[in-house]
Amino acid sequence: MVLVSPKTLLPRFWSTAWSVGLAGKSLAANTLKIRMRHLGAFYGFCDESFGDDSLDAVLSNRDVQMLRRMVEAFYLHLTEAKTYTSTTVQRWDAVRVFVADVLRQLAVGIDELYLLSSSIQSIGRIREPQRGGFKFARALPGATLKDLLVVADPSSTRNPAKDYRVRWRNWLIVHLLLLVGLRRGEVLLLSIDSLKQDVDSETGEWVRWLDVTTTEDEDSRATRPSIKTAESHRQVPVSEDLAILYERYVSEYRVPSENHAFLLTARGGAPLSAESVNTMLEGLTEALGDSEKARFHERTGGKKHISPHDLRHTCATARYRAFIQHQPDRELALQRMRAFFGWSVKSTMPDLYARAAIQDDLVRTWNVLFDERVQNLRGVMP
Repeated sequence: MVLVSPKTLLPRFWSTAWSVGLAGKSLAANTLKIRMRHLGAFYGFCDESFGDDSLDAVLSNRDVQMLRRMVEAFYLHLTEAKTYTSTTVQRWDAVRVFVADVLRQLAVGIDELYLLSSSIQSIGRIREPQRGGFKFARALPGATLKDLLVVADPSSTRNPAKDYRVRWRNWLIVHLLLLVGLRRGEVLLLSIDSLKQDVDSETGEWVRWLDVTTTEDEDSRATRPSIKTAESHRQVPVSEDLAILYERYVSEYRVPSENHAFLLTARGGAPLSAESVNTMLEGLTEALGDSEKARFHERTGGKKHISPHDLRHTCATARYRAFIQHQPDRELALQRMRAFFGWSVKSTMPDLYARAAIQDDLVRTWNVLFDERVQNLRGVMP
């Protein structure tokens, strides 16, 4: 295809080309008219946010990074509102199909454009509005997550816990919620021998996982934790660093008890309660910087404290992005999400996180900052 110089392009060049060539032959006239109206809104958004005629110029120049920014910014623009209509759903579908179609035409010999086309399709659809309002599972903002890890670090002077044993226990809980995405009840059901490891017969490498299931131990807690569904009984892979942290807590900081083998214990040795996990996260939230707390408050619609499920939301958002980057197949990524987080095969929960996964600041923080923190802690491990 011979491209016209961006400076000589007619306004709305690519949407016009799409309508008369790629889509015009298969769509009814009225449907095409509605689609073009939605694309006009996308063009207008890009003009206002990135400069006049910027979308046509970016497509013509095959600027992959800028186009990704435009599409993701428009997606966030559509989904950040507390309420939306069916028009919002139709608008995103029209833009998603348009960009993917044009990219496929431009992608000959350019792998980046092909991958971008697949990833745009993988973002998924915005659900139709339902009675009772739209609930969007939001991940922690990157700045809030970063400060939370600073505060929760056992060596931090901002850590609200005074007892060093408690600090290490809480640090492990944060890891289990945020890196493994366990539910609060699943964390509390872990035992000292839930961590397993073996040698992969094909690769010869060590593999490590957590058995997430019930236990035979008698549970004296007033609020007894439980496994949510049959699919929630599962084995979840964990990294070597998390396995080391797990084992160090068991050997050095866990308060032992002859009455049970639950992993997490209170100061007296009793199984840790669900209320204690909530209280721990409330204390960490209060210790955050003012701006980081404000970002969290704004992102979550006014919540005052980080909850265990907020960390699970954050993990799921980042996990989806990691799955789709590894292999740009949306359905396969959703299947992996269901297996990893213990959802049924028909669960629509992964769709929520597919939409949230375009928050790049979260992904960078989640992938990099934890590695740095754990490496620092390994430096003081015997």
